[in-house]
Amino acid sequence: MKHSARKALTAVAAAGLTATAALVAVVTGAGPAAAYGPTANSLGCRLYFDPDGEGSSATTWADTFSLTTSPATPTPGQTVTVKLTAAAGPTNGPVALAIGSTPVYATVKIAGSQSGTVTLTQANYPAAKTAGYAKLGAFEATGSFVASAAGAGSLTVAQLRFANPDVETYCSDVGDRDQKRAPVDTTIVENYSVFGGGASITSVTGQTVTGYARKKNTINFSVTGLAPSATLTASLTDSTGGGTGEGSGTGTTDASGAGTGTLVVPDAPTAGSRAVSISDGTHTLTLPITILGSPTVAITPAGGGAGTAITVTGTNWDPGSTVTVGGYTGAGSSAKSSDAQITVTASATGTISTSFTVNDTTTKYIGASAYSVVSGAIFGFTAWAASADGCVAGTTGCKTTYQLSETVTAGNLAMSRGTGTSTITFSGVTLNGSAQSATGTLPAINVTDNRGSTFGWSLTGAVSDFTGVPAGTIAKSALTWTPACSDHTGVTTNAVVALAGAAGAVDGATLCSAPIAATGTGGSFDASAGLSLAVPPNQLAGAYSATLTITLS
Repeated sequence: MKHSARKALTAVAAAGLTATAALVAVVTGAGPAAAYGPTANSLGCRLYFDPDGEGSSATTWADTFSLTTSPATPTPGQTVTVKLTAAAGPTNGPVALAIGSTPVYATVKIAGSQSGTVTLTQANYPAAKTAGYAKLGAFEATGSFVASAAGAGSLTVAQLRFANPDVETYCSDVGDRDQKRAPVDTTIVENYSVFGGGASITSVTGQTVTGYARKKNTINFSVTGLAPSATLTASLTDSTGGGTGEGSGTGTTDASGAGTGTLVVPDAPTAGSRAVSISDGTHTLTLPITILGSPTVAITPAGGGAGTAITVTGTNWDPGSTVTVGGYTGAGSSAKSSDAQITVTASATGTISTSFTVNDTTTKYIGASAYSVVSGAIFGFTAWAASADGCVAGTTGCKTTYQLSETVTAGNLAMSRGTGTSTITFSGVTLNGSAQSATGTLPAINVTDNRGSTFGWSLTGAVSDFTGVPAGTIAKSALTWTPACSDHTGVTTNAVVALAGAAGAVDGATLCSAPIAATGTGGSFDASAGLSLAVPPNQLAGAYSATLTITLS
């Protein structure tokens, strides 16, 4: 609160200090939260503009307060949540307060079976912008501590603080004093008790261990610290002690609160991590236990031929029991194959793991079985895939066959320039009144046929008329060639021999070709030609050009 505004709260609340919860192996507390209030009460408060001062503007804050603990009856090592609430909150001074500008802290003393303090807090206070002289609104400050020794205890609100950064307000019991440095405990007091009862599973009929049971097993337990001369009830619950109970166990305690009882596991219990919950009507103790479900069998590999060695594993077998593993021709414990059976001892957690050899080709299942005088015979199995394609050396006719396959994917028929550029320059001529010939060379064109087919191919030529600059034309028929075809340099694996076209006019003529061949026509070939251009005796002088196109098909 700002000094210039001189606004004042008429009370403070406390901030939380959370302690770490500890677990007790066989005991969990139960029950609703114990509570002080809601009860009308009054606190004395002062403002502290100067952190080193004794405070000023004494006020009395009247409100309805509640102080609760949860659980109401904790066990040693259990975390206890403490909650202080005020119904209306203190009254603001003349200047409005912003949301969350004044965190609430409360110091609560712990006395009785243990001593200390716990700090409760509500950091975001007030929850809404509050006008001058208006109530700041309800708050709920929480914190926690860890219950220690069994016995009775009490929680007393000793001091509250409203931690506005400009001016703090401290409150304690009603009356005017230095509420910051000389607080007096309030009369907001909640009494609680720490329950120190205990329990253990002494034996499980039908099992060699106490942490596991299955249907029809009897769980025997003992208790201490419960109500004297009480009738006990017991059931299987979820691992936290909650959920719908299964089974109906009973027991009794003597005058000291110690006693024994039994619980028979029902025929269709929930399997997995569970708890035996024992109650005297007021307190409930829980003991962890694992309820075994139907036994399982798994194998690796899942199939094979005669003589195949496999690994057999399983779960939900009675810990420490002897389990027999064998081959079966049908899904039942009586349909045994000729495979030699073996035995394995289940682990302390009810798992099995062993090696087994399948020799009988009629084996269709791998099974495991065990017997208990309480639960009777238990059996688990899994399918085995017998294979005629597998065997072990030394057996009659031990051989396997394979069908091989391969895919050959066709490539392309393609061509590319071998050497040179796209420009062919003919030898020049000087007009002398006679017909003359200009010569040139078509560089090698490389043809590759990777189609993997029986088809042939051909290279054909097409040429335009020669056009002169500044004027003049030489007909395309004046251009002739002498084709040549050969295997590409260094290639010796061509499937056919390429054939050169006939010498003569270029336009529409074949340069080179490969024939159709039933055995295939692939390979790499080079095609070229000598070129000759007939120049008439009275041709107009100039620079002549034409376009020669070679097509692969």
